Amino acid sequence: MSRRKQVSLRLFVVLVLAALALVKPGMNFVFGWSVLYLIVQVSEVLALNNFLRRARPGRGTVTLNLMADFALAVVFGWLAIPVWATGTPVGAAGAVLLLSGSIITALMGAEGCLTAFAASATPHLAYVLITPLVAGGIHDPVMPFFTAGVGLFCLTVALVFLWSRRTLEAERTARRAAEAQTAAKSAFVAMVSHELRTPINAILNGAEALESGRPGASVANAALIADAGVMMRTLLNDLLDLSKIEAGHMGVEVVDHDLRVLVSDALDFWRKAAEAKGVRLELEGAELLPQWVRGDPMRVRQVLNNLLSNAIKFTAEGAVTVGVRVKGPEMIGIDVRDTGPGLSEDQIERLFSPYEQAGVETARAFGGTGLGLAISRDLARLMGGELWAANTAEGGARFTLRLPTPPGVAPAAPEPHEAQALAVRAEAPLILVVDDHDINRRALRQMLEAFGARVETAEDALTALAMAERNVFDAILMDVRMPGVDGLEATRRLRASRANKATPVIAVTGAVSPEEVAACRAAGMTGWVEKPVNARDLYAALFE
Repeated sequence: MSRRKQVSLRLFVVLVLAALALVKPGMNFVFGWSVLYLIVQVSEVLALNNFLRRARPGRGTVTLNLMADFALAVVFGWLAIPVWATGTPVGAAGAVLLLSGSIITALMGAEGCLTAFAASATPHLAYVLITPLVAGGIHDPVMPFFTAGVGLFCLTVALVFLWSRRTLEAERTARRAAEAQTAAKSAFVAMVSHELRTPINAILNGAEALESGRPGASVANAALIADAGVMMRTLLNDLLDLSKIEAGHMGVEVVDHDLRVLVSDALDFWRKAAEAKGVRLELEGAELLPQWVRGDPMRVRQVLNNLLSNAIKFTAEGAVTVGVRVKGPEMIGIDVRDTGPGLSEDQIERLFSPYEQAGVETARAFGGTGLGLAISRDLARLMGGELWAANTAEGGARFTLRLPTPPGVAPAAPEPHEAQALAVRAEAPLILVVDDHDINRRALRQMLEAFGARVETAEDALTALAMAERNVFDAILMDVRMPGVDGLEATRRLRASRANKATPVIAVTGAVSPEEVAACRAAGMTGWVEKPVNARDLYAALFE
């Protein structure tokens, strides 16, 4: 605190004045003043220490500190009167310097607080006005210059105080926001740690049961592991999406897609979950949906899935209704309404903030990281739309997604002879898996062998390139991010080789943004599957 730092400076001034009084006649008053000042200074230090020891100082403690500051200013500023009264220009200048320095010190010590500044600066300002009159008289030759200087000085102090107060208030606001964000992130990390323990525990227990070979446990434990994997993948996707959004690297693609099928598929996907809770899932205004539009179907599906998941999660009985409305030319609104408990004003304000859920009780009761709605709003804005929340007249919650729907074009029907080479082979296809992590290679091998494929593996790009010189593969699954030579460079070298120049290369990667997919295609890759790999997606990439 700046007040504590000023104590040593004040004591130094007292010592200098006492030393001056020893050698200069007529200044014996300094000794008595020094004793009184030291008494008041000790009182001020004690009051300040008492203030700093308290986490939340009460009104009495604050008042005591203000009184100590006022008393210290009264005693310290009094010295200006006898110094000016010495009758020399040096004395007048010294008095002015003492008072102006004290006012500047008070300005620094107040740290933008008007009450603290008034308590410590008011006595000095009073001394500035009365000292020339009391000590020098109205005909003092210094008076005209002093009066002009006082006016200019007071104006400067007022301006500096206002500037410093505004600056300090801005710094405090920024600091409070940063502290709140840090606290929210710390709570978020703890929540993610808790959320991760659940699927990890399920995976370990399920794997242990499978390994033990207990009869009748294989199907149930395999399902347990699969559900835990889905939970972890959802959590990972949320974290990666948030990281991309905060870094400004999240992008959306613009392709033609069937919006009617997309919305219908989203409702069909969540219908079983709603029925399991006894909740009706309804669609209103389906005829208002345009069919072929341009946009990002993956991100629209992600937002709809999040809204439907939340609505079903928080609805104990009644219905979740998806309503379609026309919001303007080439713009629609999709409302997701529920008959749940609704939202308070405070919850609505915090719903779309990263790292926050609707409340601690919500996190404990329903789990989750609270990232879904924040990510969904950012995605809606990236697509040129908006997402907001409100309460319905019946008391439930309503989330409205506004979405641009520029007209799209239906794709041309595929030619009958366009069939994938892998789908018509008579013998088992030979597939090379390239990944630097053993667990990924083993997992992909199990999936591919279940498809009836023959599998070879390589732990790095250079080994894969050497194997590709000796064998012709039907397909290559290529990890994109590997140490040394990455998957993109390995694919470029394959395209320049002879043996596997035309072999399909499927990217296996956690990076699926439009820019990253474009980089894969530019390197010569023919398709991609997202990590963690889903068996259906892998089969579709290879055989469909």
